[in-house]
Amino acid sequence: MSSELSSNIKKERAALVTIPLLLLHLILLSLQIESPTGTLLFKKWALAAQAPVITVFSSISAGIQHIWFNYLWLVGARDENERLRQTVYQLSRLRSDYEQIRQENVRLRSLVSLSNAPKTQAVGARVVARTPMFLSNVIYIDRGSKDGVYADAPVISGDRIVGKTVLVTRNLSQVELITNPGASVGAMLQRTRTPGILKGSGESIMDLNYISNTENVMIGDRVLSSGLDGIYPKGLVIGKVADSRKSRDIFQSITVEVGVDLYHLEEVSVLLNETNPDMETVRQK
Repeated sequence: MSSELSSNIKKERAALVTIPLLLLHLILLSLQIESPTGTLLFKKWALAAQAPVITVFSSISAGIQHIWFNYLWLVGARDENERLRQTVYQLSRLRSDYEQIRQENVRLRSLVSLSNAPKTQAVGARVVARTPMFLSNVIYIDRGSKDGVYADAPVISGDRIVGKTVLVTRNLSQVELITNPGASVGAMLQRTRTPGILKGSGESIMDLNYISNTENVMIGDRVLSSGLDGIYPKGLVIGKVADSRKSRDIFQSITVEVGVDLYHLEEVSVLLNETNPDMETVRQK
């Protein structure tokens, strides 16, 4: 009886040793088995076993990144963005201020550049008022008789004619623009030196009269002051020919576009003849 029991125990022990060895052998063999695609089956099984764990950790990582970039990181980004916004706003204001100063400097320098005419003095002035749009051919400047300004003094912007003073008080002057329907300017074509007379029409387009049909006039020809009207010095720019047509009369029908934006004037110059009695009075003060 005891011998049988001993024999059974030995068989069981042999089985306990043999079975693990067989399993280990099968596992080692499976490690060498490849799928039809050439991949080891063990690697595929291992990857399949790891897939749930990888998915969980990937979801956790994505959630942490989402919280960081959309909440914690954005707190600092919003503050920095606000600082940058303020900086851009301040730079824009500085740029706007600089542009205003630059434009004013260009205008003022152009006003001073025309004080070289013999026996003529240029006095800078600011436009302080203008008539309503339907009567916009008159402006008011902050210079008057105390500055030597007198009636019929030419008013310019840069090297271009604006108009002439018509009413003068001690501190203020009224200026009639060359576009006024009652205004006229002695003019000439720069290219051919042909003289004529410009008449205001109430708009930025003026009529150039008394140019013969035989004269060669081209669109774009520059029109200058001739100096023959006794008010405006010779050679100041008035504008350019906008249209030219021969008429049945002996004179051509010519229109001239004014060369200065009369509706947005801010600064002008008044040309004063130093031989004028008002200028002599100013020098004595």
